[in-house]
Parts: sequence; structure tokens; C-alpha cells
Amino acid sequence: MSSKGYNNLKVDEKKMKRMISNRESARRSRMKKEQHMKDLNDQIFYFTRKRDELLVKIEGTEKANAAMEMENMVLRSQKQELEKRLEYANYVCGWYEGDGDGHVSMGVVQEPWLRPWEQKQPSNSLSVVVGGMC
Repeated sequence: MSSKGYNNLKVDEKKMKRMISNRESARRSRMKKEQHMKDLNDQIFYFTRKRDELLVKIEGTEKANAAMEMENMVLRSQKQELEKRLEYANYVCGWYEGDGDGHVSMGVVQEPWLRPWEQKQPSNSLSVVVGGMC
């Protein structure tokens, strides 16, 4: 064999090794890319599931919040009504115990309906009717 033929054989062998090496590198690159795509798809699935779980929790929290707000509105309304009743009751007590203009005196209310256990027998029916009016 001539040196020229031997060199051609050596060059062909180097080309062949390089080609095989390039093919192997390309195969590893494709496998790496495929694994990366699989990992990304797994992440998409995971985060989609987490998002859906969070949406369900948010919806439940929003419903609970709406219910609490409604209950709070009812309680505030009841509080206002009770404050009005108390104010009116204080006014009536002040009018009854005081001088008639709503000023409260320190006297003791002698209404029988306030202390039913201390009821006295009326001397006549007229005094019961008059005493029970206010």
C-alpha cells in the first residue's frame, strides 16, 4: 500500500469516527431534549393541579366570607334595633320616674309587672287599671 492510500484510509477512518461520535452526540442531545420536555410537561400537570386546588380553596373562602358578611350585617342590624329599644326603654323609664320630659330620676319604679313576685292585692279594680297603664 502506498502512503497515499494509507493516508486516505486513515482520513476515512477519522471521518467515520467523527461521524459516529456526532451521531452519538446528536442521540444524547435528542434524549436530553426529550427528557427536558417530559419534565416540563410534568411540571405543567403539577402546577395545573395545584392551581385547580387553590381555585377550589379560594371559592370556598369567598363563600365563607360572603356568609360571614351577611351574618355581620344581620348582627349589626339587630344591634341597632336593640340600641333603639334600649334608648326608648330608658326614655320611658325616665318619663315615668321623672318629671315627664324624659329626664330620669333616681326613684324606684313601682310597677307590678316589673316585680310580679311582690304583687299586692288591689283595693279596687280602678287603681289596677290606672296603675297598669304605663
